[in-house]
Amino acid sequence: MVRVKKRASKRMTLKQRAKIHKKVQEHGRKQRREARRNPQRKSKKADPGIPNLFPYKEELLNEMEERRRIAAEQRMLAKEKHHEDDEDDAEDEEEEPVPEPAQATPHVRPRAPMLSRPLADVVAPKSEIKAVVYVLDARDPSSFRRAWLESQLRSNKSPKLTLALAKADLVPSEVLTGWLYDLRRAGLAAFPTSVRPGAEPEGVDALAAHLRAVSKGDVAVLGLEHVGKTDLAAALQDTMEGVQVYDTPSLVRSAMPMPTEDDEDDMAEELSRMENQAKLLWTLMRNQGQVQRFKDPVALVRMLLPRVAHPVDLMIAYGTPAFGSFVPERATLADDVPDDEAMREYERQTETKAMADTEEFLIGVARSVGRLKRMGMPDTAGAARLLLRDWAHGGLGYYAMPHTKAKAVQTKGSKQDKALWAEVEQLVQDMGAVLPRKEWRQAWASKELRLKALEKAPYDEDKLAFMPILEDLDEDDEVEEDDVEEDDNEEDDDEEDDDDDDEEDDDDEDEEDEEGDDNIDDDDEEDIDDGDLDEEDLDEQLVPPSSRKRSKAPMNERARKLSKPTKEARPAKAPRPSKATRPAQAPPKRRTPAPGEAYDINAYF
Repeated sequence: MVRVKKRASKRMTLKQRAKIHKKVQEHGRKQRREARRNPQRKSKKADPGIPNLFPYKEELLNEMEERRRIAAEQRMLAKEKHHEDDEDDAEDEEEEPVPEPAQATPHVRPRAPMLSRPLADVVAPKSEIKAVVYVLDARDPSSFRRAWLESQLRSNKSPKLTLALAKADLVPSEVLTGWLYDLRRAGLAAFPTSVRPGAEPEGVDALAAHLRAVSKGDVAVLGLEHVGKTDLAAALQDTMEGVQVYDTPSLVRSAMPMPTEDDEDDMAEELSRMENQAKLLWTLMRNQGQVQRFKDPVALVRMLLPRVAHPVDLMIAYGTPAFGSFVPERATLADDVPDDEAMREYERQTETKAMADTEEFLIGVARSVGRLKRMGMPDTAGAARLLLRDWAHGGLGYYAMPHTKAKAVQTKGSKQDKALWAEVEQLVQDMGAVLPRKEWRQAWASKELRLKALEKAPYDEDKLAFMPILEDLDEDDEVEEDDVEEDDNEEDDDEEDDDDDDEEDDDDEDEEDEEGDDNIDDDDEEDIDDGDLDEEDLDEQLVPPSSRKRSKAPMNERARKLSKPTKEARPAKAPRPSKATRPAQAPPKRRTPAPGEAYDINAYF
């Protein structure tokens, strides 16, 4: 029997004791630091219950059961009492007179009729539309402006162009005043509007008065997707009596630029990259639907961060540390390097910094809100979806900063500038839904995000057109499409016949390869020598592919007769011998292809 060794003495030197104490303190310090960096919620331990050794466990369990029974009885009594109160209220309502439908239903604003004309007819000088209201989003007017449309309307005397800043209640009054001042100083008539469900529209009266003053005739309301033009058109229709106001489909690009063969590879790649960036930026600024469900949410956040004017806004909103300190490596370029190469290197560095800053910010957000994967790894995609959800569903108040501020106008502006500022400031003050920045921040719980104004909007100079509507198709167009489909079906039938023929030939070839010597002899008998072919058959086989389409059906029929034997003429297959008794097979005979006939070159090697 092995004797267990006694435990050694606990006596130790002071050096060893101090060393152990130091290691314990260092371990505790590391644990506290990791807990600060990883604020993950730890699940509470389950209640172990009453120990079996507790002397009064049975009495305690009985008391707990009695308390649960009394609580259930009280809930039942409260539910019955609430049900009786509902019955009494229903009897009282039956005795009271029912209000009239006019008093019970709220006022529903009728929609303006939809204009079914092309955009070129609307902006034409001799159009029946005398005034055009182009709607912008007051949160970011620079992203919704289109230089092509403004140049088309400003170059003609009619129709008159007027800008309307919709959703004005979502931005502070100082920001709205600055944008109105910048637009009016550029020679554009701009008015703030706010049309909210269940509330009276604000700013529509001033816009209607301006439209009556500048033109007498029909009015068309234009705008991009998700900008609020339909509600504004309905409000104008109620306000402007005697004037027909038309709503229009959303504006989209008339055609997308397609790369040509003359474009170089670098040029095509650069155009593709710019197109992708413009598409992501427009998806973000349009802010329509479930943006957080985008396939690549990190790419949308990467497009958003360069537009943030003050990164401290994101740090306060999500409790993240400072980010944006990454400095990309600078490539050493020669003095005589071409300008395009230097520009590409600058864009590469900018893209590298944007990706690094986005990753750093999303890691901070993931740690702050507890979006972590296994082993405590931050979930950057989940953090990006969280940010986009707040962006799309009103959890984050964002707006673009105007170029001009009130202090600059009051100190350095001329008399005309000061008068213009006072005019637009009065327009904003007349709107009760627009709050000053201090009150606006309180309403948004300090979740403010200030953006930089774009120098050039995405697809700024592209030609626009109305989004097609399926209900506008004519009957003639449908008939033409049906005719085309019938032709396509006939061609498809021909192709299916050819495919069936090819499949039958392939099946026959597979069967011939699997058979033994008897099938090889049959193939030799079925082969067609060159001398057996007629001159007409040779001519048809030598016809080029371009002219062979005309005589497609006869050619297929003749080829089947020549190359495919009938199943009745094929002799019965002999039973295949086993592998042990099977004689050695001779190599298959190589048939010389006929002139113009395709052959497999791999069979000769």
